[in-house]
Amino acid sequence: MITFSLRQLEYFVATAEHGGVNAAARARHVSQPSISQAIAELERSLGTPLFHRQASRRVELTDAGLRVLQQARQLLAQAAALGRQPEAAGLRGQLSLICFQDLAPYYAPRLLAGFRRQYPEVELTLLEGDLASVQRALRSGKAELALTYELASEPQLPRQVLDELPPYALLPADHPLAAQPAVSLQQLAAEPLILEDMPHSREYLLSLFWQQQLTPRMAQAVQSFEMQRGLVAHGCGVALACMRPAGDASYDGVAIACRPLLEAQAGVLPPQRVVLVQAVASPLAQAFCQWAIGHAQPAA
Repeated sequence: MITFSLRQLEYFVATAEHGGVNAAARARHVSQPSISQAIAELERSLGTPLFHRQASRRVELTDAGLRVLQQARQLLAQAAALGRQPEAAGLRGQLSLICFQDLAPYYAPRLLAGFRRQYPEVELTLLEGDLASVQRALRSGKAELALTYELASEPQLPRQVLDELPPYALLPADHPLAAQPAVSLQQLAAEPLILEDMPHSREYLLSLFWQQQLTPRMAQAVQSFEMQRGLVAHGCGVALACMRPAGDASYDGVAIACRPLLEAQAGVLPPQRVVLVQAVASPLAQAFCQWAIGHAQPAA
């Protein structure tokens, strides 16, 4: 006899994806006690704890919880398809995607909006985080897909390359180097550097200098791409980046000069590859990967 319900599985998956009962309750538009009770009943039915509870009210999956999460997603997808006519178009079910926070604003809205138009009955949960958070979400099963840089992806998991981004220089608009069509790393190494001090990103950007036997002058380490752009715009230093939003200006409207690197033009610097990593080989994840390959680039 089946001693648990699909609703219990649904609330369990939501809690795993959102990292806590309160966040899951907000996402599912139900009360927090409803989520807690459903998970407690599911754990009793299965005879094992599914989460490690933490003082911060966040939860982490146990080993058993990780196995149940993968099975629960499959069961919910099968239940969503049950009774549908064979000729019915589209997919149904739940899918979770985590995005590296620097890449998310540029790629995720376009991909999610288009995918939802194509598959309106798929419920897609969008998560964001730094590169370390993306890795944890894939390892823990919290996310089935990840949009991230290749250098920070799990090497054993399949991935699709969506884009290649060459590194470029960010300069104050009135900087003497901004008058050049391209700049060299040697020129940038002599300037105060504003570095985005995030795991993997930090090592990649510094390695560009190291490959040329250069040591940059560190001026400021920051925790966000937009803070980096703002400091450069206001003359606090220069910077390197790969992602380039439309509109070369800081949040407060001050212009930024973006120039290609001579070394990148010569092909001696590796680009940053944007990849979609697939942790679960489900039909929904496969469908999203195929959609993303064809629609990651903005329309010309």
